[in-house]
Amino acid sequence: MMRSKASPSTVCTRFSLQWRSFSTSPQARAQSIPQPPPQAGYARLTNRGLISITGLDSTTFLQGLITQNMFIANDPNRRVRHTGSYAAFLNSTGRILNDAFIYPLPQSEGASPDEPAWLVEVDKNEVPSLLKHLKKHKLRAKLKLRALEEDERTVWAAWKNHSEPRWAAYNLESSTSSPFPSSQSVVGCVDTRAPGFGTRLVTPGSDDLRTYVPDEAQVAGDEVGLDGYAIRRMLHGVAEGQSEIIRESSLPLESNMDMMKGIDFRKGCYVGQELTIRTHHTGVVRKRILPVQLYEGAADALPSSDGPVYDPSVKLSLPPSGSNISKVSARRGRSAGKFLGGIGNIGLALCRLEMMTDVTLTGEGSQFTPDQEFKVSWSGPEGSEGQDGEVKLKAIVPSWTREFIMAGGAKNNNNPNREGRRAKDYLEQLEGEEAQR
Repeated sequence: MMRSKASPSTVCTRFSLQWRSFSTSPQARAQSIPQPPPQAGYARLTNRGLISITGLDSTTFLQGLITQNMFIANDPNRRVRHTGSYAAFLNSTGRILNDAFIYPLPQSEGASPDEPAWLVEVDKNEVPSLLKHLKKHKLRAKLKLRALEEDERTVWAAWKNHSEPRWAAYNLESSTSSPFPSSQSVVGCVDTRAPGFGTRLVTPGSDDLRTYVPDEAQVAGDEVGLDGYAIRRMLHGVAEGQSEIIRESSLPLESNMDMMKGIDFRKGCYVGQELTIRTHHTGVVRKRILPVQLYEGAADALPSSDGPVYDPSVKLSLPPSGSNISKVSARRGRSAGKFLGGIGNIGLALCRLEMMTDVTLTGEGSQFTPDQEFKVSWSGPEGSEGQDGEVKLKAIVPSWTREFIMAGGAKNNNNPNREGRRAKDYLEQLEGEEAQR
C-alpha cells in the first residue's frame, strides 16, 4: 500500500524542523551530539580527497572505469560533458570500490591547453587504494595521475532548502558553461543524490568558500561543521564513503546509485558493468539503503512523520558499521539488513524492502507487518566491559525513493526526454512553493 505522496521540499522541511524526545538508556554512551543543520549553509568536507587525472587519454580512460558517462548522452558528436557528476568505480564483479564525484577542470589546468583534465573526489581514506586501482588500468594510456595535497584544493557542500531551481536547471546538459567563476578555477556540480540536496564545489587552496563565491544567490547561510552535513545526508538517506558504502561488498543499485543519477545504463563497457546491467534489466532491487530512526522502548513513542526526526538531546549507543538487523523476537531468522552508520537517533541501513517496509516489489507478497519491530544487537571484544549493546530501528522510505521504485526504477525512466520533463516539473513545483512562502 502506498502512502500519501509528499513533495520533496515538504519532506525536507519536516526533516530539518521536527525534533522530539525519545526514551534513552542510562547506559547510553556519553557523546557530544551536534545540532540539526540549518535551512541554508555550506560545509567544508575534510573527509574527502582529490585525485588529478590529466592528459590526452584521461577522458576515455575514465569512461572505461566509472558508471557515469564522460560524454554528453545522445550527442552524435560525442562531446565531452562540461558538468561534474556523481559516479562510482566498480571491481570486476560489479561491487563498489569507491563512490565519487568527477569534475572537469578548465583547459588551462590540463597537461597542455588542448588536453583534458579531471578531478576525482572520493573518501579521503580511500585515495591510496583508488590510485592503485587507476594505475593498474593505466597501461599505455597518455595521462598523469596525482593525489592532491590537503591545502591544494578544498571540497564543499552547499545547500538552500526550497531555493534550488537554478542549480537544478544547471544539472541538465545544456549548452551553457559552468556557473562557477572559471577564472578562479572553482569547479562543481549539482548533487543529484536527493531532490534539492544542493551543490558540490571544489575551490583552490584552503580559503573560505565565500572568498570565491560571495554571491548569496549561489551560496547562502553560514559554514556548518562536518557533523551537521552528515546529519543532513542521513535525513535524506544519502550514504557516502566506504564506511557506509562498504568497499567490495556494496552493489550500485542497492546503494541507490540508479536513483541518484550515478549510472548511465546506455553507455559502453566499463569495469563491473555486467552485473550492474543484469540487475538493472531484472527490474527488481530487493535491498536499498534507507534512513532509519533509532530508538529504545516502545515503537508507539515514535513521532508520526514521513521522515526520520533528529533530536540532538537523545544519546544512544550506536552499533558498529555492518551489524546485522533482525526482528525483535526470540526466534532467530533471516537477516533483515545491515546497519551502516548513524549520529544520535538517526542513521542509515541497507534494508530488505519487503521485510522492513511496506514496499511491494513483486506479486509474491510481502513479509512486512506494521507492528513488527527490528533491532541491532552487538557484542564488544572478548574481555571488555560495557561494550555490548542493542538498539531498535525503523526503516523509512523517502517520498522520492518510493516514487522511483513504484515507477519501475531506472528501467522505466531511460527515456532521455523524461528526465528533462521531470526536472522541469520539479523546478515549477519548487518555484510555486517558494512563491507561497
